[in-house]
Amino acid sequence: MPILSLVIPTHERFRYAQGTVEAILAMGQDIELVVSDTSATNPWNAISHPQLKVVRPTTGISVVDNFNIALSHATGDYVCFIGDDDLIAPDIVAIARRAQQDGVEAVRFSFPIVFYWPDYLHRSNPEAYSGTVWVSDYSGRVRTLDAHAALREAAGKLGHGVFDMPRAYCGLVARSLIERIVAQHGALFGGVSPDIYSAALIATHARKTLDIDFPAVILGASGASTAGQSAAGRHVGGLRDNAHIRPFRDLAWHPLVPEFYSVPTVWGYSLVRALEQITLSPPVEPQWGRLYAQCLLYHRSYWRFTLAAMRNFVRERSVVALAATLITGSVAEIGWALGRVRRRVSVRLSVTKDERIAGVEGSASAATIVTRTIAAGPKPDLSVV
Repeated sequence: MPILSLVIPTHERFRYAQGTVEAILAMGQDIELVVSDTSATNPWNAISHPQLKVVRPTTGISVVDNFNIALSHATGDYVCFIGDDDLIAPDIVAIARRAQQDGVEAVRFSFPIVFYWPDYLHRSNPEAYSGTVWVSDYSGRVRTLDAHAALREAAGKLGHGVFDMPRAYCGLVARSLIERIVAQHGALFGGVSPDIYSAALIATHARKTLDIDFPAVILGASGASTAGQSAAGRHVGGLRDNAHIRPFRDLAWHPLVPEFYSVPTVWGYSLVRALEQITLSPPVEPQWGRLYAQCLLYHRSYWRFTLAAMRNFVRERSVVALAATLITGSVAEIGWALGRVRRRVSVRLSVTKDERIAGVEGSASAATIVTRTIAAGPKPDLSVV
């Protein structure tokens, strides 16, 4: 049994997945690489490697089903899901081995290195990112993570993402923990965004978790990815006619989540559905005002759907409760938005401290840059695990 199963669910994105798989296999690490591809045609026939396992589920299934099917084919002691446009650092195998020795069930990594594919086009500043690797400072620090506190933070910033929760997607999770979660909840992945749903269950049940400030996983942002579509302003639209949502048969949308397709509504819905599965004391309450503020600020053309969700909130709670959560959420969201503006200005004026490496043509050249960068940087001190 391998120490680590690296799992890549994909759909009609062979142009990214092929280079990612080849770059990872070229590292020569002792891992099992599972690719679960729901594409209409099979492009993997020409790629054969003893460490590569290609799974071909039925086409037309949801991304959540694909994640769960892919998981069922992974045999490693630890599992790490990545996107088909992401990369890994070779150090992830040593981290998994040390985590196993010390009984660590889940690991969260920071993401100080990001790889932007050549087709990634940011709507406000495309030339700054396309075909680049960006490197932020990192320390290699290893610390114990309070997973329950991380879950409460994510719920308090509903619609914004995973934050510091330990995760299966771009993190490490022990098979023993996965088996406990599946036994209690039926599946690790759920909602309509498998990463945030599973992170909430992992944060609830993990007995020992770590936070490591090290780029064991290098996030990739391609033009067809969620990050790429969001940056280009295309990741929003009607819910039921969306290609991501359509495969979810008989989807019962949450009445308090605005019913349109966007990053905050998809993440918000998935986290809320996970919280419905969880029993903690005190209970974890989502901050609905933060979600509504995002929808009203960034997706104003869908205001009717947001107001409909707010009316449902009033029916369940009260007008006073809506006013309180909306004021709190709006103040926090405006502060966050100002931080994003400062970041964009610093990038445009080239005053950011991040290192920008241009001329990246694909995953192979990105992997070379990333490997060289990590080799020269700080390593995680696993002796403190």
